[in-house]
Amino acid sequence: MVWSFLEKFPNVRSAMFVRDQIQLQKRKNDLQELWPKCLAASDGNVEKAKDLLVEIVHNKPAWLAEVQLVGPSGKAQALRHHINYLMSRTSFSPSLPTASTPGMTANLNIESNISGADIEIDGAFVGNTPSTVAVATGSHQVTVKKKGFTVWSRTLNVTSGTVNLSAELEVGIQVQD
Repeated sequence: MVWSFLEKFPNVRSAMFVRDQIQLQKRKNDLQELWPKCLAASDGNVEKAKDLLVEIVHNKPAWLAEVQLVGPSGKAQALRHHINYLMSRTSFSPSLPTASTPGMTANLNIESNISGADIEIDGAFVGNTPSTVAVATGSHQVTVKKKGFTVWSRTLNVTSGTVNLSAELEVGIQVQD
């Protein structure tokens, strides 16, 4: 499998870059999916939520690639540092959104006619379309935007389960970078 992956790129360095970007995206997706659940399970305690997240991702290959040279006794601490780094680099807010029922979460499946559009929930960037994002129950402002297209925005009250959103972006007002 590794060799077939490497054959698709002109050199090992470009293959490694693409592989690292794929692993980074997997870690960001895990963070977006698992963080609200960890916060809810720890009653909003950020430090306990980070410890819980470390336990969940401790044996996932996408996370272990970052701490492969660390001995078994230091892996948890290295993963915790990596989680802190990812949160700071992804504009990911380590706070639980206001919820109508504390501890309850729901999933938002967000897609758009323009792949790769930015998704913001309550003003915070959470990923690109298409994505599934876990949110606390309650009212949320969902915005989908991409440079060169009109901004799509909806306010919705999420109660539970899964909500499917399909944003139709149109060529028009350009979004500022």
